[in-house]
Amino acid sequence: MTEDYTILVVDDEKVIRDGCALILRSEGYRVAAAANGQEALELMAQEPVNAVLCDLKMPVMGALEVLDAAGASYPDVPIIIITGHGTVDDAVECMKKGAYDFVTKPFRVDHLTMAVRRALEKQRLEREARRLQEAQARNLYSLALEQSRMHTIVNCMADGLMVTNRDGEVVLCNPTLMQLLGREESLASPRPLSAFFNDSALQDAVRSLLASAASQPGKCISQELSQGRVHLRALSAAFHGPEQEVLGTVTVFHDVTSFKELDEMKNDFVRMVSHELRSPLAAIMQQHTVILDGLAGDLGDKQRQLLARAQAKIQGLLDLINDLLDIARMEAGHRHLEQVPLNLGDTLTEVVELLGARAQDQKVALHLDLPPTLPPIRADQRSLEEIFTNLVTNAINYSPDGGDVRVALRSRGDYLEVMVQDQGVGIPEEEIPKIFDKFYRVKNPKTRQVIGTGLGLSLVKSLVEAHRGAVEVESQPGLGTTFRVLFPTVAGKRGADAPA
Repeated sequence: MTEDYTILVVDDEKVIRDGCALILRSEGYRVAAAANGQEALELMAQEPVNAVLCDLKMPVMGALEVLDAAGASYPDVPIIIITGHGTVDDAVECMKKGAYDFVTKPFRVDHLTMAVRRALEKQRLEREARRLQEAQARNLYSLALEQSRMHTIVNCMADGLMVTNRDGEVVLCNPTLMQLLGREESLASPRPLSAFFNDSALQDAVRSLLASAASQPGKCISQELSQGRVHLRALSAAFHGPEQEVLGTVTVFHDVTSFKELDEMKNDFVRMVSHELRSPLAAIMQQHTVILDGLAGDLGDKQRQLLARAQAKIQGLLDLINDLLDIARMEAGHRHLEQVPLNLGDTLTEVVELLGARAQDQKVALHLDLPPTLPPIRADQRSLEEIFTNLVTNAINYSPDGGDVRVALRSRGDYLEVMVQDQGVGIPEEEIPKIFDKFYRVKNPKTRQVIGTGLGLSLVKSLVEAHRGAVEVESQPGLGTTFRVLFPTVAGKRGADAPA
């Protein structure tokens, strides 16, 4: 708005000052006046002005002196020279000293107002340009500060970091990752991912993220990689630009070598201790059997009862040792699974027949539901027996009030589903995620008499996953529990993940 601008008119002739003031006020400007350059500088020191109309020649101080003084103290205030005796040389001299324009007297009203408007517009544009330059400088400083901060964070990270571009080429590796990979050279230019990792799993993960980033923006892929003796857990995700275009991927690597080594030491220790315990326990078990069979002489009822209890405890220890050995072998990848085409219905029939007497003793009705024909699965016979013996035994043991235990087999696409359902005590919802942990057992007053190691379900899960299957659990306290086990059929997609 024009009333926000103050124009200073400097002229030794009062009629010129009054005439200019009248013209400028009619245009909406505020007007200040001075009779010479000295008064003008004193007035500019007291209050801000936006533009100056200054006579070239005046007593005390003329326009050239004003230009020198104002140019140093008020460089952003445009000064327009007005004179009736000016020459071209005077105009050139004034422009050299920083004058914005040169207007000769007598001047037209529109000429004067146009010169003032142009001077004020120049001032506005210069201030806006200066403001933008300052903002740009602040932004560049902030950007440089942020880049420095990010550079420090990335270089000081304890985990490895790798960034790829949209072509899957590596454009950034932090020092930690280079150290984990045993490399010393710096990354001077984009390099293919295969130059860093010989495992195709990471390359497949990066390609998958780049291909699906638009449809699955929050997708992450976690996997374990081995690079020589170094074991890494890698978490990869795509990142996007301002317009949500895919720019590349970021992968964070965590060194889990020490955990792998500790796990291997634990498995070695379990195997060693289990082997050392199993032999003497088996010998004690055999001797107890000899005594109980009467081969070492007659036994009284009390003696026979005590020995029978001791033998049951020894059998429980042997079962625990065997479970520990099985789990240790599974985790270490040393257990050999001879997977051949099998009829799952035959295995279930054998398990149900084997456990029928136990179910009858505990007043549990055990049912088996098999369809007439189903495709075979590729599995290890002994492992299948362990899986379903554990599940059916648990269903019987955790049905203290009797009821029905139902084992059913059905087809589910490229999979066979086995359902083991009981009407027992059930499992609280918050405990369901824990039941496959080692040594974990659901606590219930009704099942205190159930003897177990807490390893059965952990072994079940490991064996099912080794067969490329899945196990699901549904349960409600007081209503019972249902386990569903899925195995891929021989004709199905081998190695695919089981359906959810």
